Amino acid sequence: MTIDAEKASARKYDYIVVGGGTAGCPLAATLSTNYSVLLLERGGSPYGVPEIENADAFGKPLDETDNYTSIAQTFISEEGVSNARARVLGGGTALNAGFYSRASSEYVRNMGWDEALVEKSYEWVEKQNAFRPDHLSRWSSVFRDGFLEAGVLPYNGYTLDHLDGTKISASTFDSRGKRHTAADLLRSANPDNIIVHLNATVSRILFNSQSEGTKDHSFQKPRARGVEFMDRRGRSYDALLNESSRSSEVIVSAGALGSPQLLLLSGIGPSEHLNEFNISLLLDLPFVGQRIQDNPRASVALQSPTPLEFSSIQVVGILKGSQTYIESSSMVNITVSSHPMYIGYIFEKLAFPLSRGELRLVSRDPRDNPSVRYNYYSHPLDLQRCVQSVSLIVNLLNTRSLERFVYAAANESSPEFHFIGQALPENPLDHAAMAQFCHATLNTIWHYHGGCELGPVINERYKVNGVDSLRIVDGPTFRDSPGTNPQATTMMLGR
Repeated sequence: MTIDAEKASARKYDYIVVGGGTAGCPLAATLSTNYSVLLLERGGSPYGVPEIENADAFGKPLDETDNYTSIAQTFISEEGVSNARARVLGGGTALNAGFYSRASSEYVRNMGWDEALVEKSYEWVEKQNAFRPDHLSRWSSVFRDGFLEAGVLPYNGYTLDHLDGTKISASTFDSRGKRHTAADLLRSANPDNIIVHLNATVSRILFNSQSEGTKDHSFQKPRARGVEFMDRRGRSYDALLNESSRSSEVIVSAGALGSPQLLLLSGIGPSEHLNEFNISLLLDLPFVGQRIQDNPRASVALQSPTPLEFSSIQVVGILKGSQTYIESSSMVNITVSSHPMYIGYIFEKLAFPLSRGELRLVSRDPRDNPSVRYNYYSHPLDLQRCVQSVSLIVNLLNTRSLERFVYAAANESSPEFHFIGQALPENPLDHAAMAQFCHATLNTIWHYHGGCELGPVINERYKVNGVDSLRIVDGPTFRDSPGTNPQATTMMLGR
């Protein structure tokens, strides 16, 4: 149930989950089976909001943003790449393109996860939030056929598994075009054990003093005892854990920006950086906010000479032995003259970039975005892999399947594609031109992660090193982005 801030702060809880996003919602629902849970979300409800719920409104929340109240909060990396983070119950699942696909078996093993438990957790999510498409759009059908012509084999048909080749996967949009977010997973919660408080921005984690609670006042690790949060009017409240239970915990699931930001605001991080903002040092943990990543995206947009319907991602090409995934979508853009323009997008995701960056505070206000620098393409292999991926897109456009999107020439010259924005290089063997294309079309695919990695920041149980009763369960714990699209695995992790 949802209650106001005063009532939420008047109780004590076995678990306080910070962030009702992709991981936080399934996590809170699962814990509520046996424990009392407070879920604090800085945004509002996704329900009854057409811009979230309807597939044909995809992308609108990204166009209507502000600093403090909008569904999406825009931020710009230090390199100048525009990005966005969610501010709504359900997190990124309320904003994304809906494609649902699991991580690879190799990824699961590398993370050290229990494979049987991973399978059960995926299945729990999928019974509620993953839907098999009842048909492929015209653009997705052509895209699939083109991949097979271009040798992206085998064809795996429909599968949720991460497999080399070409495949169709599920969506969090159902057959009626209605989005299902991670917030839907809260329907599995025990309503008697959970409180969901919206529009509540956590400003810091509260800790017992290092000698508090010991009879002889001897040193012990700081222990999280609750959080301080503010409501939408900026009024501050405390929410506290049950003192009688040593197993009570604060669990941070505030996303790949919000989670390391909250640790820093709470005095956990590089001491020199915290000193810049006069934040009292609780624990010098140098790698908080370090080694963050964003998977760079290079893309082309084609104007279609024939009508296309809106289509989110339905098909993906996973190149065998490569570091690249290719996806596509289509849309209808109504121009000033009210004539529809039909556009097909093809884009590549660099799966495992070697370039890494850092996150730093810009103020002590938790509502402000931190500063992020991803250092895109700073490692030369990343740029080389982008060039290889764009070469595949060139091959894809040279297939017979894609010929139907070529415009007939007005004179004797060859028919050609009508590119919107940056055109592909005329000579795909010109490495410099292909590299320049990667730089010119550099964008985010919104799969940024890291900043609270296993080892330097958390242990294998997701507990923050050096303190008690504090865990992080969300995307900042990922070493690499899981699978073609991370939402499936992030919801699974929460479960």
